[in-house]
Amino acid sequence: MHIKYLWITACLGTGMATADTTLTYNSQSGAGNSQMFLTDGLVKMTHQSETDTAVLFDARNTSFTIINHGQQSYMVFGKKELEALGDVSKMIDKMLEEQLAQLPASQREQMRGMMKQMVQKQMPKQVPAPEYVKSGATDSHNGYNCDVVIKQVKGAKDAAFCVIDYDELGISSSEYAAINQFMQTAEKLAAQFGQDQSMNFDSIGQVVPVFYEMDGEKAYLSDVSNEQLPASTFKVPEGYKKESLPEQMF
Repeated sequence: MHIKYLWITACLGTGMATADTTLTYNSQSGAGNSQMFLTDGLVKMTHQSETDTAVLFDARNTSFTIINHGQQSYMVFGKKELEALGDVSKMIDKMLEEQLAQLPASQREQMRGMMKQMVQKQMPKQVPAPEYVKSGATDSHNGYNCDVVIKQVKGAKDAAFCVIDYDELGISSSEYAAINQFMQTAEKLAAQFGQDQSMNFDSIGQVVPVFYEMDGEKAYLSDVSNEQLPASTFKVPEGYKKESLPEQMF
């Protein structure tokens, strides 16, 4: 699952929120692209390319819940797991230590080097953190006047956005705080796994995109609703099975 689809995530809310926001993005052809659902301190996202999957993010305890509707299951990545995934090299070392613990010390070092090299060859190369640069240009998409922002990696253009201040869309400060926390977490994870598809605008301001172009895909903000959402929007459906995470990784 691409990290870029994770930056808008959802909450595990317990009741009707006092102020919610739903942002709907369409593709260039007008077909549905993605939706993000926001409530107090929490966020959720769905994407048309992965209709069986939804991702929930709870900023209060820094956790992701990935829901698989096709298999009626879900996985929870808490703070501990996210911290481990944020340092893949350290995670690999820990796994190898446990796997090699029964070997004599004389064999352990040799095997550790061989196995670590094999694992690292299978892992994607880490990428540097991107830089977001205001181009100075402005544009208009679906009636929103926005600032053009270029995402650069090693000085080369990687993606383009057109952004506006979050409160222009009726997004509350607590809703935006959750988005911002998610974007920073997603960027760190993306760099570790070679998928630099994050959207972390913290360096340029408190903004959200009304248009983006990434990996050849264009999406436009087509609808904004500030109506309250039912609690079920932010909950794992009843009866879904919780999948265990591989303990040796964490």
